[in-house]
Amino acid sequence: MTITAVSTSVLSVPLDQIRLPENVRELDHEHVEALAGSIKLRGLLVPVIVRAEKDGYCLVAGFHRFAAHKRLGLTEIRAEVRDVDADWEPTERAIENVTRKQLSPYEEALAVKDALAHGLTEDGAAQALGWPKARVTARTRLLELPERARRMVGAGEIPLSAVDQLRAIGKVSPPLLDAVIAYLADGNEWAAERLTREPGWVLDAALRETKCSVFAAYLSHLDRFQIERLKLGKRAGEQVEELERLHRQVDRYAYGVPPIRFTEADVDQARAAGVLIEFDHGMPIIADRQLYRQLAKGVIERAVGELREKAAAVAAEKKAIGSDRQKDLDPQAVRRRERDQKHRELAEQAHGVNLDLGASLMNGMAVVDPSDTAVARYFCYALLGEDPDRSPYGRSGERVAQLAVSGVRLVIEEFRSDVTRTRKDGSRGRLRISYGDPHEPEQPVAWLWKWLDGAKTAGELYGRTLVVIAAERYASRLVVPQSQRTHPTRWGSHKGLAERALEKLAGPYLPASLRRLEQAVKRAHSEYERAHHTASGEGGRAEVECAGQEHVAA
Repeated sequence: MTITAVSTSVLSVPLDQIRLPENVRELDHEHVEALAGSIKLRGLLVPVIVRAEKDGYCLVAGFHRFAAHKRLGLTEIRAEVRDVDADWEPTERAIENVTRKQLSPYEEALAVKDALAHGLTEDGAAQALGWPKARVTARTRLLELPERARRMVGAGEIPLSAVDQLRAIGKVSPPLLDAVIAYLADGNEWAAERLTREPGWVLDAALRETKCSVFAAYLSHLDRFQIERLKLGKRAGEQVEELERLHRQVDRYAYGVPPIRFTEADVDQARAAGVLIEFDHGMPIIADRQLYRQLAKGVIERAVGELREKAAAVAAEKKAIGSDRQKDLDPQAVRRRERDQKHRELAEQAHGVNLDLGASLMNGMAVVDPSDTAVARYFCYALLGEDPDRSPYGRSGERVAQLAVSGVRLVIEEFRSDVTRTRKDGSRGRLRISYGDPHEPEQPVAWLWKWLDGAKTAGELYGRTLVVIAAERYASRLVVPQSQRTHPTRWGSHKGLAERALEKLAGPYLPASLRRLEQAVKRAHSEYERAHHTASGEGGRAEVECAGQEHVAA
């Protein structure tokens, strides 16, 4: 990069003679106020930079200092008048903003765009801005995204690490990228974090939720549902039916269409056509319906040919055995051989099926929607366990019974009754509250399930489950006889994270009365311990004195 010689002079220039071009970022009003206070006390320490024009000047750098002078009602400003090439102006403004305070990635991209638009290379922009070239290159990639996506990255709604994934989508299918951005902007910012790890899942969600007409499909395998949606025609339908028949010939226990997988050659064909979206992790995605239908027809025809060969081989093997030999063989041995052969064939299929399962789960389930009630039901109900039974031999339902008897029963008013006796003089005796039979947990368990089943949203179900758990964890056992008191359930977990999380969640909602009661119980125990140790010490000294007197007498 060559640097043009610059001639400068510092003058006092009237504000009304300075024209303001478009800046690379909006003014920070707090910064303007701070500058105004500093200028009022100490004056302007660093002049603004202007370029001379026919009828005045054009401001190159110092927009906030200029605004501060306006704020103070000043009419002139110290300015460094430069006679420079206009191509340097955007770089001057970008450098000022970068050195003043950290810009967002979007604002940095605008600075790079401005520099590149005025003839600087990426190396030149990096040198002028004082950045590594990799940073300039990364901001250049951000410029490849639509304006809406750039602003979402700048605002932190989309992580900067997801830019390459968005570029990969937009390079192949701009409408698909628009659908993804619209999905993320429609109250689904939580899904943006998943873009970096599982962009395929975000694509699926965007197409499903936005109901757009854009096409995309995984180029890995075909199932019957996908085949029906593609409407491949009469011939393809006949081939699918033949696949089912051949599948049963090869495996008499088989059901439905066998796995139909695309090959690397199919992937290469989509890649050569420029309609394949590929990420570092996950299955490739094709974004062209016509080519996908063409490849699907080919893979179905290929699968039919392979199954025909397998079916012919199976028939030949059976024929080679011969009917006479079949009669001489033990029928059970024949069945065992057929079973073992079938297991070997199924084992070959299982290798690919497991890979399909792993890829499908990682692309579809690794991150779930926290507002999905199905997710909440699984974790909440699985955590609490099954209903207790009355069998003396089993231990099922112990957790739910414990939560109901030692939690729900003690904190819900409908399970308590006042059984305080009345003295002969008509006054009430010592307070006595009955909480029912602890060996009959049916009613509190029924209340517990009714409470949980009444949740309408995932968040409410999580919250109600925590209420049940926290009630049993913190309920005071002093209200029941000593024989009924149990230790709170210990929620064992990796590194004790569950217990600590429960304390953090429930802590703000524990009433002050409970805390005072716990402190009173601790004080009572401390007083007892001190009295016990004091009494033990005096008793020990008395024994020593008696022993000494007996020794003297002897």
